[in-house]
Amino acid sequence: MVSVQARGFAEKPWEGHLATGLLVAPDEVLVPSAPAELAEAGEGIDLLVLPLPLDGGGRVERLAVERVLMASTLPDGGGDRLAVLGFGNASRHEPQVTGFSGPDLDAAVREHQGDLWAALETIGAIAPGVRDALTPDLLRQAATTEDAQRAPAFEHRALAPGPARLCPVIKVCAPPRS
Repeated sequence: MVSVQARGFAEKPWEGHLATGLLVAPDEVLVPSAPAELAEAGEGIDLLVLPLPLDGGGRVERLAVERVLMASTLPDGGGDRLAVLGFGNASRHEPQVTGFSGPDLDAAVREHQGDLWAALETIGAIAPGVRDALTPDLLRQAATTEDAQRAPAFEHRALAPGPARLCPVIKVCAPPRS
């Protein structure tokens, strides 16, 4: 799940939430029903990629948006506005949208009068209810989870005996040739 965020709300993501997005590729997010604020976000846009459930072991990611493409779901600017957001650092999470055919999507969008969320549900590309999964409570939990994940694990090791004492600690170190 992806929360599209106004930049500057890392500590309070529930206040910076602009829209719910779908990870469609490692470096791309689709935002059905995109608000106008996405096209006007002069300070920048961040993506908060949430592995659900939050306690399932996946890492919360915060990525900076580099490209915003806005479009309409129906010809002549009709239907919902959608956005495709591109970013440079690929997400490590799997896309949330399964493959589908263009003609199937076009037919479903027309059937639902331009509602891209409903069309994606109809063709089975996303699970029903995904559009409502991001709540302020979930974003509060995400902030706590992200803080905990950013705390480094510390370890102290005694150096190994011998001429290459530091090699077990420094990965690029080559032990002496025998």
